[in-house]
Amino acid sequence: MWHDVLMGPDSPVDIPETSPPRGRPRVQEVADEVVAGVLATAGPRVGGRDYSTRRIALMTGLSQPVVSRAMRRIRAGSDDTTSVVVPTSGDLWITGFRVEYPRVTLFFEERDGEGDGGRGTGQGSVRSGERQASERRATSLMAALRVAGVSGWPQSQATFDAGDESLPAGLVRVMWEPGGQSWDGFLGQLSAVLDACVPTVDAIPGDLLAQVSVAVGHGLHGLQWERAEGGAAGGRRTKNDPDFDSNYLSLAEYPPPSNARTEATPRRLQNEISVTEQIAIALRKEIMNAGFRPGDRVTSTRLANHMEIPVSAVRSAMRRLVDDGLLTATGGSFALPLVTGSDIIDLYAARLQVGRVLLRACSGRSRQQMLAPQLALRAVVAAAEHGTASDVDQADLHFQQTLADASGLPQSSRVFHALTLRLRMFISVLQLDYTPAVQRIVGDDRYILNALLSGNVDGALRVWRAKLDNAVRHMVHVSPTTFDPALWARLVGEA
Repeated sequence: MWHDVLMGPDSPVDIPETSPPRGRPRVQEVADEVVAGVLATAGPRVGGRDYSTRRIALMTGLSQPVVSRAMRRIRAGSDDTTSVVVPTSGDLWITGFRVEYPRVTLFFEERDGEGDGGRGTGQGSVRSGERQASERRATSLMAALRVAGVSGWPQSQATFDAGDESLPAGLVRVMWEPGGQSWDGFLGQLSAVLDACVPTVDAIPGDLLAQVSVAVGHGLHGLQWERAEGGAAGGRRTKNDPDFDSNYLSLAEYPPPSNARTEATPRRLQNEISVTEQIAIALRKEIMNAGFRPGDRVTSTRLANHMEIPVSAVRSAMRRLVDDGLLTATGGSFALPLVTGSDIIDLYAARLQVGRVLLRACSGRSRQQMLAPQLALRAVVAAAEHGTASDVDQADLHFQQTLADASGLPQSSRVFHALTLRLRMFISVLQLDYTPAVQRIVGDDRYILNALLSGNVDGALRVWRAKLDNAVRHMVHVSPTTFDPALWARLVGEA
């Protein structure tokens, strides 16, 4: 059965409120707010070495003991002596976070190992490093609620509505709304539920922390996060907003170039990908979820556990990724490459030029030979109408690859695919987020295909260039010190 963990006038659980101990130095209260601000905006990197108590102390000028005490107080939720019994026997992980003014609702679900290949990561089987990272992620979530100003929201109705939404079995809901319960009581309840979460980074995914780190600056208003179906960490299901030009880079996967003849049906394009590419996919997801940075070490054991394949197979695939420049290796250990913004622009420029070759070749193909891109465009439209921004991005990448496959140039198609894989890996390493507006994707893809089918190759090339210009322009906007627009202009010339 599902459970609500909330307080209200008719709640059978009475959590007493007590005054904070007298005489606590004011410096600690100020430090709590400073440390909470740092943690709330850290995103998925919060569990890494950059947010250790020592690093935060150096960052803020506070002493390390004061920082440690602040993190414990933030994680505890309040000074109240709060005793909450979480009505569940299994490990939890967060499945939803909704901020619908003036209500905040968090959903947790009994995990029972389903999201991790059925292995069931128990409390005793978790490495100490991951346990610490998980704890810091929970602290970051508590910090965001603390600094966002939510506690100051006014009561908007006469009586507190505990919500009568029907929930699936095995769900725990923690909810706060002005007039329903004390803020300290809510934080204490949430802290207790977080204590019941499985101590792995999957319990609080990196994409949730990324969204929270952005939304905290405007009071968390409009935050709507839901774990993807199947329980995959790093999944994101958000409503499409045609006017929202881009806060998230989706790392959706798509089929590689087909070995079949160019007349092959779209079904033949859905061939299975190699173990090496599966490792690359898993590694990108791990990078985004764990907040890895350039130069960080990557262990084969963790990837093997997540994918449920032998460590030897993972290490073999990782060595091939080293050969492809997607990883580095020193003394038998693997690490992420030291990627720069210039590398990203380099790859975009190469992809632009290869894409031009492929589009020119497509302009001479028959409608029958262009059947796969036509069907792929329908998938883009369907994703825009019924799916998420991530779904649209995946459909767009698939559409681009079907154009490459339909070109009749198998070598260029494979080069294009390899450039895309490398680009997306490097963007992951730099923790960049970019998804163009949904309607722009649909419009660009539709125009490119119609132009190719009608023989207007110049129009198709113009829109293809605009797609990549927009991506680079956005990256320059979000990180002007990393990306040099002059380098892009020098490499690709005038539009």
